[in-house]
Amino acid sequence: MSMKEAVQQIGEHANMMPMERGITLPMIKVENNRVIVRRLIYFTRTTPEYGTAITEPQYVAIYDLSAAAFLTLKRFEMEVPNLKPPPWIHNRPAFDKPEDIIPEFDRIWTLYDMLIPAFLNPDAGISEEIKQAAKAYVHYFDRHAEKPLLPFYDLFGGDFLRWVGQVANS
Repeated sequence: MSMKEAVQQIGEHANMMPMERGITLPMIKVENNRVIVRRLIYFTRTTPEYGTAITEPQYVAIYDLSAAAFLTLKRFEMEVPNLKPPPWIHNRPAFDKPEDIIPEFDRIWTLYDMLIPAFLNPDAGISEEIKQAAKAYVHYFDRHAEKPLLPFYDLFGGDFLRWVGQVANS
């Protein structure tokens, strides 16, 4: 199962949420020998003077990438220590036209498909292609990840993110 297909299946369930919602990049974590993908859903409000304010995550969509199966969309109720109270400001990158975002996210989903197998098999060595993919992923992550939600990214995908960072800097 590709990440794009996984994201589409998660999206089918998340589409019932209000339009004023945001959804994180996929967070990758190995749990019980399965690759689990989490995307946190939060609400947004944009004002001209402040930009886009986001809430703490309200829902979590969970997908088992190993089994190619959507698991659940449920209320997210978790306290994260040392997290300042919301709302937080997170302004997404600007694109000239809404459809310009599609190729960028297609690239991000492809990077997941390249990096996850290498992450799961560290003994296979790191090719130059994987190093370049890791560098590109770090760029896109920095561009799109909601900085106020980084503690959640660390909690649900920190091992993957640290590995990608190490490969990108190797």
